[in-house]
Amino acid sequence: MIHSTLNDRSFLQPFLTCWGWTNGCIAVTNAEMREIWSLVPNGTPITIQD
Repeated sequence: MIHSTLNDRSFLQPFLTCWGWTNGCIAVTNAEMREIWSLVPNGTPITIQD
């Protein structure tokens, strides 16, 4: 899954992107999430590779 922080917790973004706080997910900023939403259609398969 790709996700960002909740809007009321956006002040935490600078800290949350510094380490792997998501278990198997990709964490992005709210601005990056809005960009992804604008470019990638819903239902697009996502493969996360290590």
